[in-house]
Amino acid sequence: MNPDDEAVAKASRIDGAAVHLEWPDAAEAAREATFRRLQSLVPEKDPVPAEVLASARSSFGLRSVDDELAALVYDSMIDDGLLASVRSGGRTARQLSFEARDLVLEMEMSGARYLVGQVVPAQAAVVELRHRGGTTPVETDELGCFHIPVVPDGPVSFRCWLASSAAHPVATSWITL
Repeated sequence: MNPDDEAVAKASRIDGAAVHLEWPDAAEAAREATFRRLQSLVPEKDPVPAEVLASARSSFGLRSVDDELAALVYDSMIDDGLLASVRSGGRTARQLSFEARDLVLEMEMSGARYLVGQVVPAQAAVVELRHRGGTTPVETDELGCFHIPVVPDGPVSFRCWLASSAAHPVATSWITL
């Protein structure tokens, strides 16, 4: 590396203007040693919990680049605050709506973690609940309705295959229920 390249490498930007920092070789070596030591201390003093690593590994196996993504368009836990002046009384069920190009997944989960849902427009499909422990596939009826008796704690995602279509499955983002 020539001297001009070294000067550029040691420059930092503040408010768009280059500020050149001249680091003597000993100071540069001490700075690098400090960063290496800090990098080794983090995993030692604050390791990632084993259950977080296990969850990450299992969710990595559930990914698919071919899925069409369904966006969360309504979550009663978030959006009902906007309607507080319109409605009265407490809500015991959480409602979710995910929307993709050709379908909508409507779901409602009770406080007992019982989930009912519907594929709109109504059609036969397989809806797969993805969670830390694996997957739970359920078939919809002819009206597109389905239910899952117990939804596990933690992050979940849903993947839907339409029976009448050869299109890619539709998958929701991961959400904690």
